[in-house]
Amino acid sequence: MLHVSLAADKIIQISDNFYLTNTVLTTWATMIILILFAGLATFYLKRGKNNYLVAGAKILIDFFYKFINGVTENPKLTWMILPLITTLFVYITTANWLGLVPGFLGALVIKTKEGAVPIFRSINSDLNTTFSMAVTSIILIKITSSKFPMTKDYLSKGVNKFVHLIIVFFEDLSELTRIVSLSFRLTGNIFAGEVLLLVLAFVFPYFVPIPFMFLEFFIGLFQALVFSILILIFVKW
Repeated sequence: MLHVSLAADKIIQISDNFYLTNTVLTTWATMIILILFAGLATFYLKRGKNNYLVAGAKILIDFFYKFINGVTENPKLTWMILPLITTLFVYITTANWLGLVPGFLGALVIKTKEGAVPIFRSINSDLNTTFSMAVTSIILIKITSSKFPMTKDYLSKGVNKFVHLIIVFFEDLSELTRIVSLSFRLTGNIFAGEVLLLVLAFVFPYFVPIPFMFLEFFIGLFQALVFSILILIFVKW
């Protein structure tokens, strides 16, 4: 039976107000995978072994450092923002690709009070996940960029208090729209791709979904890059 739900499904009910969802379980799976890869890369790096894992990590960090520094034009600010932007990209990409593993989406189900629901689900198809990432990222970006006055040139000392309050009000309003835009953009694209794959796998369970899986592979990578770049651009805004 095909199960499609916009909200995350409850898997384990712990109490009346506390329960685990399939997106939470997928989040743990994603974190475990990334921790293992990071641990292996660190292990090999400390022992001077330059394998594909270490080389890939170096290429990724070097790419994002050059890209971020091209936006900030400040090496010190770049080093402060680099861990956040790189982590967002790697985390979102891994989570998106994990949903493309054959048998991951919809194959493993559990019976609950609401019926049979999948144990795992793409975490970025849950608005709670993308909203929390957007809020946390923008707060961290603002805290970091506030140490560099050149990122806020529009708040000059020459404006009066009334104009200053108006600017601050619209700036705060724009922050809210950015959070909403970031959250819905990522969730909408990933949820649409997940539904498409589930429907195709249900109707044509063998070869038809394969080309769409390759398409979603690149879409997942692209959406992670877009989310990271938009967070980076907010440094200048």
